[in-house]
Amino acid sequence: MANEILTYLLKVSLGLTIISLSYLLLRNDYNLRIKRFYLLSGLIASWSFPFVRFPQFIEMGGISQSPVQPSSFVVEPAVNLTGAVAEGSGFNWLLIILIIYSAGGVFILFRNLVIIRLWRNKRGARSAYGNKIFFTDSNQAFTLFSWIFLPERYRNDPYIEPIILHERAHIRQLHFIDLIIVELTVLFTWFNPFTWLISRMIKENHEHLADREVLAGGVNPAHYRAQLLNFSLGTNYFRLGHQFSHSLTKTRFKMMKRTTARKTGIIKYLLMIPVIILALGMLTGSEVQDWDGRVKGQVIFADTGEPATGASIIVKGTTNGTTVDIDGRFELECKKDDILVISYVGYKTMEMKASWITGKPLELEFRSYELDLTKVKEKQKLELVEEKDKIGIRIVESDDNKIEPVIVVDGKVVEDYNNIDPEDIWSVEVIKDESSEIVKKYKAGNGVIIITLKEKVEAMSKVPTSAKATVDRKKKEEIFVVVEDMPQFPGGMEALKSFIYDNLEYPEKPKQEGIEGKVTVEFTVDTQGNVEDIKVVKSTYEGFDDAAARVFRDMPAWEPGKQRGHAVKVRLSVPVEFKLSEE
Repeated sequence: MANEILTYLLKVSLGLTIISLSYLLLRNDYNLRIKRFYLLSGLIASWSFPFVRFPQFIEMGGISQSPVQPSSFVVEPAVNLTGAVAEGSGFNWLLIILIIYSAGGVFILFRNLVIIRLWRNKRGARSAYGNKIFFTDSNQAFTLFSWIFLPERYRNDPYIEPIILHERAHIRQLHFIDLIIVELTVLFTWFNPFTWLISRMIKENHEHLADREVLAGGVNPAHYRAQLLNFSLGTNYFRLGHQFSHSLTKTRFKMMKRTTARKTGIIKYLLMIPVIILALGMLTGSEVQDWDGRVKGQVIFADTGEPATGASIIVKGTTNGTTVDIDGRFELECKKDDILVISYVGYKTMEMKASWITGKPLELEFRSYELDLTKVKEKQKLELVEEKDKIGIRIVESDDNKIEPVIVVDGKVVEDYNNIDPEDIWSVEVIKDESSEIVKKYKAGNGVIIITLKEKVEAMSKVPTSAKATVDRKKKEEIFVVVEDMPQFPGGMEALKSFIYDNLEYPEKPKQEGIEGKVTVEFTVDTQGNVEDIKVVKSTYEGFDDAAARVFRDMPAWEPGKQRGHAVKVRLSVPVEFKLSEE
């Protein structure tokens, strides 16, 4: 979590750097309002762009009906023959960085809280131009929302009116909104010098805007400039300002001489927009991060926000997959260009490129169907109507009389039809003719609904789809690759690593020749937990194959995998690494 936050702040800082550097080309432009919009939108964009993702969602009508062929589900980590690597106890640089960062943030926060002290020490108030004016011990003038704060020494000054008009211009133009945003930015990215630069730019532009409004109100420009020099007034409003230096005053005087902006100046902004968007676009997406060969994510139901426990995550075109755990999270080994198929019964199946999956939860959209008897005629195919209501099949009544037809599924009368997955339905036919032989056969006064399920639908049980699905006991010989409860070696993963390490012998020939390698062993854990059908499916050196397979032949029984509470056969694979000791 700390690494993710640090990465995000670095991206924001990079965005602020891009905005501030590009603004240097516009600093002397006279389009003050456009400059204000540019700086403020640049701040917001810098905070927002790192969140932007461009995932490629593909809606599917349903999961493919092709049978899932037994393959491998990788159990990691690989076992290293040299033994477990001891965990390092290096210096915790991340903690040091966090402490320094927090200290800087606290300093910035307290620096701005001085406004509380000034507010408590304010004395006497008077109204002018619809705003309240307070006098404080501070040597600087500032505004807070609709209040103006002035130094006590100016209480009876007869030449204070231009200064009040200046501060009032800040209030009228809502400059405090910009300053709240910029000061929050400084608080969280104080380590970036360009953050301070963009803060100064925003305040400088505010002064130019306020000056322009004062002069537009009829104040004599020469008299106003003299006031600025005499008072050396800073607008440290909301403790987010700065004192006027001589160079800043000269810049302001220069801006005062130009009260209108060139229309051609807007072209510069228009030309810069695509360049800046392209630069900020580099901060978006998960492609910025290095791919480590695994994808992690979270899946929730869009309609409830609850974790999509039991949803299946399958690499498209393969049988490599996993299921979503009780917290809605999953982790899967795959390539960054692989397409993941996320599915759950009653919800729309989603496809997404693995590299686009980030910390943001994936939302499965609800989909259900109802059988509407009011919209069909006798012996006609019944249309499945989508409705965001509830999972399964629902009979709709056309009047107050309850419709109780006989439900026949694959030739068998059933009473509970609500658990039928609409994706498994091949066809639905309604027969209401009382003279029909079928109606007579079932003695169905209110008609018969004949539901025919798709062929080979049992094969789809290899891909976990719903916690409500059941396992056909007649199909126990089927081999699964992903189940709700995966097989467990006695003692867990660490015990498995220890067993392989203790029983694995390094072949003499590759040992003498200094050959190292990796072997992937595939095997099946049957319903009794026994290890069978052991095969080497991938090997970097043939001389390692027998040694690796021998360990699995001598392996004790596992705790069998379970699907919907029933023990089933599960195909697994374990990578075993042969590595010579450095000794």
